[in-house]
Amino acid sequence: MATEHQPDAAIELAGVRKDFGSARILDGVDLTVPAGAITVLLGPSGAGKTVTIKHILGLFEPTAGVVRVQGKDLAKIPEAELYELRRSMSVVLQGALPFTCGLFYSLSIYENVAFVLRDRTGWPEERIRAVTLEHLGMVGLRDRAGDMPDALSAGMTKRVALARALALDAEIVIIDDFDSGLDGVRLALLCELILDAQREAGSTFLVSTHDMTAARKLADHVAVIHQGRIVLEGDPESVFDSGEPLVRQLVSGAHSGPLQLQG
Repeated sequence: MATEHQPDAAIELAGVRKDFGSARILDGVDLTVPAGAITVLLGPSGAGKTVTIKHILGLFEPTAGVVRVQGKDLAKIPEAELYELRRSMSVVLQGALPFTCGLFYSLSIYENVAFVLRDRTGWPEERIRAVTLEHLGMVGLRDRAGDMPDALSAGMTKRVALARALALDAEIVIIDDFDSGLDGVRLALLCELILDAQREAGSTFLVSTHDMTAARKLADHVAVIHQGRIVLEGDPESVFDSGEPLVRQLVSGAHSGPLQLQG
C-alpha cells in the first residue's frame, strides 16, 4: 500500500476500507489515477465502483485508509477547501429522480448545461449559450435543448450529463457507470468524443464501466475491481492479456469464473 503522495498521480486511494454497519463494501482499495490520462475502473455491478468514486469526491469518509486528490488528503483539508476541490472537477454520477446523473429535473436540458457554466465561470451569456449548444450538439441533443429531462431516455440523460461535464474543461473528469443506458453505436461515438476531449485538454479522466469494448477503446490505464478490492491495475495490454481469472472472464464473457449470479 502506497502511503506517500506520488507526484504523477491526480487521484490516489491507499488501503481504503468502507463499512456500512456489518457490511464491508470496500476492502482495502489501492488505486492510482495518473494525471493527464484516461483511467478505466472496470468491474461488474456491485463491485464497489460507485462507492470508490464517492470517496474521491469526499461524499463518503473511509472507515480506514487515505484518499488524495491533487495531492491533498481529503481527511485533512477544511470543508471549504474540499468544496473548492469538488468545483474543480466535472462529474457524471448515477442517481435517482430528481437528480439522475446529477441533472436538475426542474430545468431544461439547455439550462442544466448552462447552469454550471454560469456558476463556475465568469463568461458572458453569449459565450455560455455558444458553449452549451456546441456541447449538446456533440452528444446529438442540440435539437432537444428546450426539453425537460423527464422527456429523455436514460441514455439521453447520460449524454446531457456528459455534455455538461465536458463543457467545463475541468482538470479532472469523472464519469460513473459510463455505459449505462447507451446502445453500442452511441457508446462507441461517445468514446470517440471523450478521447478527443481528453487529447485536446490533457485532463485527467476516471471512467467506471463494466463494458469491455468501452474499456479497451478508452483506457490509458486500467484498474479492475471486484468485491471491493482492486484485483489488477496497470496498462491496458498487461491487464487485458493477464491470466487473472476475473479479467479472463470479463474479457471472454465466459459463464464460468469468479463472477456468478449470487456474487
